[in-house]
Amino acid sequence: MSKKNLIMAFGISAFLLGSGHTYAKQIQKDADASVKSAQIVSTQTDETIKQKSNEQPTQFSFTDEAFFTTNSQPDFFANDFLNNSDLFSLLDMTPGELKQNLDTGKSVVEIAASKNISTQDVIEVIAKEQLKRQFEGEEKEATEEMIEDLKVKVLHVIEYKSN
Repeated sequence: MSKKNLIMAFGISAFLLGSGHTYAKQIQKDADASVKSAQIVSTQTDETIKQKSNEQPTQFSFTDEAFFTTNSQPDFFANDFLNNSDLFSLLDMTPGELKQNLDTGKSVVEIAASKNISTQDVIEVIAKEQLKRQFEGEEKEATEEMIEDLKVKVLHVIEYKSN
């Protein structure tokens, strides 16, 4: 009986040892597969970033600078309103020329007036772009009240003088 029990114990031990080894190998394979998929995703992400960094922007965009500064800090709120290709076309200026004029202490209203462009035309161009951005991809339309509120904000931005 003891010989039989001993053989059975060895058999069970061998079975458990074999099962444990097989389980450990499966865990290692799963870990290797996870690492490989993470490397693939990382490589794809790196390639996407490289592609995007080589693309040229479709519209002039300030990153480190803004048209306006407040307390020596960029004013990205105003920049969002003025970074507008239709505005550049209306004023017949490049973004750099507009920035230079603003840096001399002129407001957008004064710059437009010097080119015989009405304040209302400037407001309409900027408001149109802002509404387009705000409701992009939505079926909802702007209400008259929203448009009037936006025009007040636009007027505030275009009357601002940096000096």
